[in-house]
Amino acid sequence: MPLDPIQVVIYDAPAAKGTSCACGCGGHHQHGEADDPLAGVSMEMQARALAMTLDTAFPGKVQVEYINVLNDVRGPSLPQTALLCSLSYPSPLIYINGEGRFAGALLPERIRDEVEKILAGQ
Repeated sequence: MPLDPIQVVIYDAPAAKGTSCACGCGGHHQHGEADDPLAGVSMEMQARALAMTLDTAFPGKVQVEYINVLNDVRGPSLPQTALLCSLSYPSPLIYINGEGRFAGALLPERIRDEVEKILAGQ
């Protein structure tokens, strides 16, 4: 019986143009660092690249989903939306199999390592 794929979900609240944040926080938290070489690449595109990387490393064993909590119809009911707008954690929030694992950046190597650990334990 095949195992269910590992679910990696990226919850994002992209900043609006200008100084105020699109999540309504008034720009009080940072959604991306200026020194980040990927700052010009949308989180959605980074999530797509992550999905390809994980599929290459673990064919058919991982599903990656990107959710812009500000545009997605599920956004208002997601607890991650409240976390992002409460300033408790910086965007994006990375969840693996329903557990919050990372916040503030999409780090493919660390996510791959976490997925590898989960797969090794199955």
